[in-house]
Amino acid sequence: MRRTVTDRSTDDLSLIAYALALPVEGTLMEVASPPIDPTRLHAARNRVRNVIGEALRSEFLERYNELTPAEGDPYVVDGANSSRRRLRGVLLSYLCTAGDAEAAALAGKHFSTAAGMTDKLAGFSTLCSMPETAETKTAVEKFFKDAKGDANVVDKWFSAQARADVEDLLPRVKKLMEHPDFTLKNPNRLRSVASVFLSTPQFHNPDGSGYDFAVELITEVDKLNPQVSSRLVGAFRTWRRLDESRQQMIIERLEQLSKVELSKDCLEIVSKIKPESSRL
Repeated sequence: MRRTVTDRSTDDLSLIAYALALPVEGTLMEVASPPIDPTRLHAARNRVRNVIGEALRSEFLERYNELTPAEGDPYVVDGANSSRRRLRGVLLSYLCTAGDAEAAALAGKHFSTAAGMTDKLAGFSTLCSMPETAETKTAVEKFFKDAKGDANVVDKWFSAQARADVEDLLPRVKKLMEHPDFTLKNPNRLRSVASVFLSTPQFHNPDGSGYDFAVELITEVDKLNPQVSSRLVGAFRTWRRLDESRQQMIIERLEQLSKVELSKDCLEIVSKIKPESSRL
């Protein structure tokens, strides 16, 4: 990886960015051998990321500074500059693995000096995993204000917070759903929060709270939009690859869903996901 980050001969910096980025949890879940404990898998991925970030910090920082535009430089929208911004965002994530004051300051500067959405979102997403810092609180307010009601940008504001790498993500997601601009009636807004959370490792909290949240949400959304609720049920599809404890918890939640008054479409998905012995 040191050779990759110090590679100055590859013209397409997107290739370097992709080579440096670790596989996301979803990919790891697909290739790992069952039974899988998502919490341990997530912790292992974070440990690898932290070790790499610490071991190559000087190389990452040198390349990051090299790619940082000078004050007053024009914002250029083309393939080469997009690749520069993509690589700079990957480097930022490694440089901020410690989550300390130095990391918050760097991510905060990345966000505040951003001239476009790629850099702005990279800084904001990084800050969301350090939610108690002053830089993050400032960024949360500024990002929303700068959106000026643009639905797509507001969706990004919601989704970045809903996928934050924090232990108390579920309570934070529930708090986001109390925001005046959140509504279950808007499929895109719902996906920007609920669907995003259901794809995170925190959905698989050992206490089953994430599964309970999903059951409550599916039941409520199904009254408004059966197609969306049916897709939300899909979050339980991976149950067969999980450890025995989580398998049992999910089967219990699927059984619970099968006994409430759901739409035909949603109930069909629940029935397909449930184990053969307990299908309707």
